[in-house]
Amino acid sequence: MHFLSSSALLAVSALAVASANPLQRQHSFFATNATCPIDTISCSGEPVSPCCSPTNGLLVLAMQWDTRWGPSNAFTVHGLWPDTCEGKQLPANGCDPARAYTNITSIIRASDVSLLADMNTYWPSNKGDNNWFWTHEWVKHGTCVSTLHPECYAEDAYRPQQEVADYFRTILDLRTKYDLYKALAKHDIVPTEPESGRRPKNTYSLKQFKQAIFSEWGVEPNVRCIGRRLQEVFLWFKVRGRDSYYPVQPYGRDSCGAISYQRKTTAV
Repeated sequence: MHFLSSSALLAVSALAVASANPLQRQHSFFATNATCPIDTISCSGEPVSPCCSPTNGLLVLAMQWDTRWGPSNAFTVHGLWPDTCEGKQLPANGCDPARAYTNITSIIRASDVSLLADMNTYWPSNKGDNNWFWTHEWVKHGTCVSTLHPECYAEDAYRPQQEVADYFRTILDLRTKYDLYKALAKHDIVPTEPESGRRPKNTYSLKQFKQAIFSEWGVEPNVRCIGRRLQEVFLWFKVRGRDSYYPVQPYGRDSCGAISYQRKTTAV
């Protein structure tokens, strides 16, 4: 990933935006002689600073359905994954070794305790170690969001490691806006109780899942299963301006036929 050098970033422009929509929050950033255009579309091929539009501008919001974790009426987050504009994955070790932080829990706690509480609720690790999970997501994916590089913030507005909290809060805002559980339930797709030791009483078709989500947001998801059991739902996004995410048609593949969407066993 290529970023402008600090010597090339000559002017500081504070773009103050008061928005009721948390997904359209815009931060102060460095730009050369002008503010960033607000209507640039990621992956459009327009020449634009990586601080103004994500260089890796096709992103996957991956949400999990694990019956052991999270609230009974919510999908939990796996991550927000920047891909190249051709839909190719980025390096497994991320894009910025200098910011490969391993103390994500401490960083978030120091920045915003309410954000940490939300992450513990809606972003639990299915291996039981949340810090490990969040560290993996930040290092591999968060460091590849070019608009969150420290050089993209005004010097007088940037706090060390602020971009970490901004990354995780953006994702939880997306999870809230694109609430899969509510969207599916609106179309009578709700978790069912499996029969003990036997196949579930009810299954849904891939077509039902896709139609329900298309009815809500005008795009289809990718739906992933392990066997028949629902595992994940992917929503794909591009970005307008610096950080206004909007859904687009999927670039990936499905791995489900009949879908077993089972009730959670958690008491949350």
